[in-house]
Amino acid sequence: MGTRARFESLLPEVLQQPGESVKVSSATIVARHRVANREFYVKRYLHERRGLAPLSYFVRASKSRREWSQAPQFQARGIAVVPHLAHGERWGWYGLLESVLITEGLVGYVSLLTIRDATNSEFQSALGRFLRRMHDAGILYLDISAKNMLYSATEHKFCLIDIDKVQLCPTIDEQQRIAHLVTFRSRFALAPAFYDGYGSGFSRYAAGIDERAAAVRQARVARWSRICLRHSHEVVKKRIGGLLWHIRHEYLNESLERILKDPDRQMDNHNPNGLVVCRLAFRSGKQAYRKAYGSELMVNPRRARSRRRTSGCWDSWCAVTSSRSRSKRRIVFTRLHMPHGSRGDP
Repeated sequence: MGTRARFESLLPEVLQQPGESVKVSSATIVARHRVANREFYVKRYLHERRGLAPLSYFVRASKSRREWSQAPQFQARGIAVVPHLAHGERWGWYGLLESVLITEGLVGYVSLLTIRDATNSEFQSALGRFLRRMHDAGILYLDISAKNMLYSATEHKFCLIDIDKVQLCPTIDEQQRIAHLVTFRSRFALAPAFYDGYGSGFSRYAAGIDERAAAVRQARVARWSRICLRHSHEVVKKRIGGLLWHIRHEYLNESLERILKDPDRQMDNHNPNGLVVCRLAFRSGKQAYRKAYGSELMVNPRRARSRRRTSGCWDSWCAVTSSRSRSKRRIVFTRLHMPHGSRGDP
């Protein structure tokens, strides 16, 4: 295991604590640990759960190893990343079974996903200056998005996390910069102040970047929607009332389970949770599920509403299932969702 000297004394205590779960999927577990008034994140990649995947690491580096080796290069080029404190691997006879990466949380920094006024001129200008420095340093962060960037409102500074997907170049030309901004724009809103901060007259490319970003986002959402039933970190499968439901982790509780046992009764009676039960006829329940998921990601309620002929919209769905109707000619798609405006966009 590689360990930074300043963290070595705290490593045993951090590893012994159970920690607070931040993300759990079939092959990745992220936990938050608080030790000595400091916050640490322990990310475990369980490669042995992915079939023959361990064999591939005989010839290529794992995500955690790439991130561990690239963090010092970011810092050497003047781009802030979260402190990378320790990295370890567990090998077996047929390859890498598990890898662990430990980073430290920074006080005062929050995810861009939590920024309420993301169109603020001061924020957007600072963001533009940060990306300009990153490009000038020859860094193309391929996985750039709001979830992988942190921001300090008091210092107006940014910091990167999850930097395993990166391309380090001697220089970055104008077309590469534009392509990278298109990727970022497809995942995060950019205001005119962003281009003012970025400089070099890039505001003249803003309209073209927006148009290309919209196409990229639509293609990406379509791809995600096709595999949405396999998003185990976000959706759990549970059989309730004789039906197999796909339920979002954040909504799964006893109150929701009571509703799912008899959803028909909820169609006529108001329930205290503000949930709405809808029945729709589709040739395939999965097709409807994917359309709902894709429309929510696109944050486009109008488009979704036009496909339903019912009130409300697709966003913020909680649970879905499909079953044969009595006529056995079609599949009835049942969905619970929060009415539009009752919660923030995902």
